[in-house]
Amino acid sequence: MKRHACLILAHAHFNQLKTLVRLLDDARNDIFIHVDARARDFDPGAFDGICKASKLTFIKPRIAIHWGGISIMRAELALLKEACRGTYTYYHLLSGMDLPIKSQDEIHAFFEAHEGKEFLDLWQFKSHTHRRFHYYTLFPEGAGSFIPNLANNLFKGLQMLVGPTINRKIDFRFASQWFSITDACARYVLSQEDWLEKVFRHTNTADEIFLPTLLWNSPFKECLYDKEEHVQNSEYSHGNMRLIDWSRGESVRHPWTFKTGDYDLLINAPQLWARKFDDSVDAGIIERIARELAPSSDNTR
Repeated sequence: MKRHACLILAHAHFNQLKTLVRLLDDARNDIFIHVDARARDFDPGAFDGICKASKLTFIKPRIAIHWGGISIMRAELALLKEACRGTYTYYHLLSGMDLPIKSQDEIHAFFEAHEGKEFLDLWQFKSHTHRRFHYYTLFPEGAGSFIPNLANNLFKGLQMLVGPTINRKIDFRFASQWFSITDACARYVLSQEDWLEKVFRHTNTADEIFLPTLLWNSPFKECLYDKEEHVQNSEYSHGNMRLIDWSRGESVRHPWTFKTGDYDLLINAPQLWARKFDDSVDAGIIERIARELAPSSDNTR
């Protein structure tokens, strides 16, 4: 039986996270979760017995996550490293605020039909994207704090007077953070951990750049799922099989939070997962999807 590893980055909404775990609980999946070290209200004991078929692992040590920081890349690599203690056909990175919008049978059938492909949602560069990786960021964990972010911007402005100062010879690429990759690809990524740390340690928002850059400059470029067709050209992400609606997003940093009125859109979409959901905004849509996609007893034995 081919098995998949579900890798989850979580930081809050732990009751909602339980719903996601229950929907992933399947004899063909194991689940690995990294919880932000800054989440003080997290109780791993609350998840005891929640899985009937999957192995559930909360990885340690927990990393303190800062928006835009290199810490997100490090947490993703930590998830991959823990999962790669075993062997899985695919490794899927999800947020704790995601949900599947297809059954596990449909998800596994899709990857069976496309086995060997790597799933990223490649994006076109914006005019300012190159500033993230060609100019030295003094405080890479400081994008969400006023003083460090101000210092970063001032120093970056000085560098822009003389042109790019770091990473001049690398062919960078840009993509959604969320991915589904093969075992061979996952192990290749981990083999490049030192290079990734060297290149991205003093960049900004590396989580959207490190993996597409690495894969684009590797033999795995030829395995990218519809790599030419799936450059983002609509409001929905699709190359990584995630439904993410930026057209109605609350800000440039955050996509639309799905609500009960989006149910038909979600269930009829061709994608396999969607983000994001928030039980403090609309718990009803989460409950409805959970009822629709509740695992069968056969898959939880």
